[in-house]
Amino acid sequence: MKLVPKLTLMFILGMSAVLGVNGYLRVRREVGLFESDRVRDHQLMNRVVARAALAVWKTDGLERAAKMVNELDSHSAKFEIRWLSLDEATAGPNAELRAALRKLSPGQTLTVTDRSAPGRRRCLYTTLASEHAPAPGAISLCESFAAQDAYVRKTVTDTLLTTGTLASVCALLSGILGVWLVGTPVAALREKARRIGAGDFSVPLRLRRNDELSALARDMNAMCEQLASAAERVAQETARRIAAVDQLRHADRLTTVGKLASGLAHELGTPLNVIEARADMIASGETSPEESKDFARVIREASERMTRLIRQLLDFARPRLASAAPNHVFDLVAETVEMLAPLATRKHVRLLARERAKGLRAIVDPVQILQVLTNLLVNAIQAMDRPGTIEVSVDLVLADPPADIGGARAEFVRIDVQDEGTGIEAENLPHLFEPFFTTKDVGTGTGLGLAVAYGIVRDHGGWIEVRSAPGKGATFSVFLRKGSE
Repeated sequence: MKLVPKLTLMFILGMSAVLGVNGYLRVRREVGLFESDRVRDHQLMNRVVARAALAVWKTDGLERAAKMVNELDSHSAKFEIRWLSLDEATAGPNAELRAALRKLSPGQTLTVTDRSAPGRRRCLYTTLASEHAPAPGAISLCESFAAQDAYVRKTVTDTLLTTGTLASVCALLSGILGVWLVGTPVAALREKARRIGAGDFSVPLRLRRNDELSALARDMNAMCEQLASAAERVAQETARRIAAVDQLRHADRLTTVGKLASGLAHELGTPLNVIEARADMIASGETSPEESKDFARVIREASERMTRLIRQLLDFARPRLASAAPNHVFDLVAETVEMLAPLATRKHVRLLARERAKGLRAIVDPVQILQVLTNLLVNAIQAMDRPGTIEVSVDLVLADPPADIGGARAEFVRIDVQDEGTGIEAENLPHLFEPFFTTKDVGTGTGLGLAVAYGIVRDHGGWIEVRSAPGKGATFSVFLRKGSE
């Protein structure tokens, strides 16, 4: 239920409760006053009739007094006046009443109320007093409750009509005032809040009034101005940070390219020597046509090998925009291993790629993942102080994401880079992915490779874990979200 109907309903209920209690108390008060007036009138009338009957009894006798009392009944439309004889010999339905009246002292009054019958009524009985004889009879004055009931019904009806009328008027006024004072401005504030939630801080809210809601609207407008300014600053800062990160990653790639160049020099030198020797022999005419064709084929194969290596190096070093799409993870691993093979060969290290689960795909940017794998493999090669093997394996595992990433347990593509190097000291493990942290000699490392690799993997919704012990090598595990097959 909305606010205005709630306020209207609560107002109506509160007003109805107040009017109902007031009407109930009013009815009780009026009925009480009416009842007390009737009782007083009955007592006064009964005393007057009793005195008159006593006076007639003394002067004209008991029969004349009884006749006079009964004659009064014919002249009263409101009261029923009767003479009630108290003679013990008199029997009838009022025998118990006569017995009770005989026990009264002369002049005393007995009030009897009959509420059981449909014609409810009240009767007052006053015994006649005489100094020379016991009370011979009593004056009976009865009145029906019909007039009182009619008065109560009229009072209740008037109270209900008044209460209903006031409640209806209050409901109408509260509804109109609620919509005008609360409903319309609250709806405008709600719409403004929706626009703020959607990132629209442009249109200010104007409420033509001077109350708390208009003050809230002014505060919301001021907040929107501040949010718009802050959003603009955040956008600019974000753009600068993204540009700085891209430059950092590109610089790291160029650094890696410099490391690869020394390994590629030997790899390119051998085919260049082959090309030069075969070309000299062809140019000197020392070869037969068949040998010339064979030499040309050798030259072409060597050239293609050199072109492929150079293209891989240029593709790796060239900056480009991120473009995530489903990619076969093992193909990226194989390409990285092939590109770094010359560098590993110079250190007498063998690179081994293993596909433990076939056909695994992940939604990644291939160039950025190539940079991650290159950084991890270059670090692994540099950590090898003796000949050995570096194994790069791809597998599908069930894992729980770290708390800072969140999410339920799910399947992830895991790339393990396992070396047989010197290992990592326990105190250095928490700092491995911090920018510019390095354990290498001055001039041999920038401390950016692992930080850049970690940032790229986190941008892809994954993470990197490290397991290592001094002298037992290290294993870097890259977790990537599985893509569709």
